[in-house]
Amino acid sequence: MTTLGPDALDLVRRRVVNVVGHELRTPLTTIRGLAELLADASEEELHDTLIPALVRNARRAERLLDDLLIAGEIDTARPVSPAEPVDLSEVVATAVDGTDVEVEAGGDVPLVLGHRDQIAHAVAHLVENAGQYADAAPVARFEHDDSTVSFVLRTPVERALPPAELELGFELFFRGEQAVTRAAGLGIGLPVARALARMDGGDVTIADEAGDVVTRLTLPRT
Repeated sequence: MTTLGPDALDLVRRRVVNVVGHELRTPLTTIRGLAELLADASEEELHDTLIPALVRNARRAERLLDDLLIAGEIDTARPVSPAEPVDLSEVVATAVDGTDVEVEAGGDVPLVLGHRDQIAHAVAHLVENAGQYADAAPVARFEHDDSTVSFVLRTPVERALPPAELELGFELFFRGEQAVTRAAGLGIGLPVARALARMDGGDVTIADEAGDVVTRLTLPRT
């Protein structure tokens, strides 16, 4: 295990406080404001506007906290139910619905073995990440062999990225301090997706291929 020095620990602490504080402030401030409106709201406003908004922002805050537990490899974030067959193509179809991601047509995609909710969570992070940084419509496809199935997401970018820079995307809060005002999110999408995949015996990798950033979510097939 690598031991961080005082300067490195201080940098991690500042990243956590800066990024997490910034991201949690939005839903919590919204929840407080909506709660203050409840007393004077009409029944129609309650059911049509305020309550749905409260639930939506509470779920957003809950998801941020879940992501932190997963990225931090906290044991309580691990699934307790057994793995089961999951239709990865159906999970991807749901995740890309309403986005610019184009899914290449292909043959039947074998089922994977895992936990549907956490696989969907990982796919959602990869799709969201691609949408934030793509310079053109991302393209998705599936690959499989005798033992694995992969969801491959190709994201066009303006400049080629060296492998070392790409791999830094898996460092917790890497984008934090410099990017926090330019794009939404904690900057933990890739670490969370990788952690979720590894819980099911898979992995997430990233590479530059012909100028595009290509992420692969690989899972064991049934």
